[in-house]
Parts: sequence; structure tokens; C-alpha cells
Amino acid sequence: MSYYPHPTEFNYIQDKDILRIKFSDDKTFDYDLMMLRGYCPCAHCQGHGSRPMKWNPPGFHRQIVVSDITQVGNYAACIAWGDGHNTGVYSFEYLRELIDHPEEILENYEPHPKKPWEK
Repeated sequence: MSYYPHPTEFNYIQDKDILRIKFSDDKTFDYDLMMLRGYCPCAHCQGHGSRPMKWNPPGFHRQIVVSDITQVGNYAACIAWGDGHNTGVYSFEYLRELIDHPEEILENYEPHPKKPWEK
């Protein structure tokens, strides 16, 4: 099993729609909330064990509002979204893959996906 640094700090920056995560290796990354929600890893959004991750675009802003983040064991974080969706378990490995090589794991990857509710 490979070692993946674990998050030591989550900072939800609501006015920019990003989640800033600091990891145990002192690296900090900004995650676009459209991307995190659109590529939610839960079975409802992705099915069971599919790769590349399928793009499921959020349709309204509340779907990318973070209402809570909880740690899952020693391997993941669960993000609860403003619309009540809370089954996505984002492994630390997945969070780092999203930074290191997103185009290899994400279907139709766009660095800054369009928000359909904005004109």
C-alpha cells in the first residue's frame, strides 16, 4: 500500500467556491468545489468501482456549498454538501490524484468547469 499524506487542515472559502486543504507533507492545494462535487466518488454518483470517474455536473449552487467535513478512519474525508448529499468518501489518495494527474482519472476533465447557474 502506498503512503499518501493526510490532510491536517480544511479551509472552506465560500466566496471563491474552493476547499483549501493542507496536507501532512506541508503542501497546500485549492480544490474547485464544482470539480469535487461533479466527480463525487460515492456509489450513487459513480456506480461501483468505475474509472475514469464520471462527470456529474451540479445543477445549482447549493450542490457545491460545503456544510460539513468529517474524517473517515485514517484514509478519507466525507464532504456533506448543502443539498444534503453526504455519501461521498474522498480518500486521501483520491484527493492527491486530483492534483497530481486529474486527466488520467477523470472523464471529460476540465480544470474550471462552467457553473450552469451563472450566465
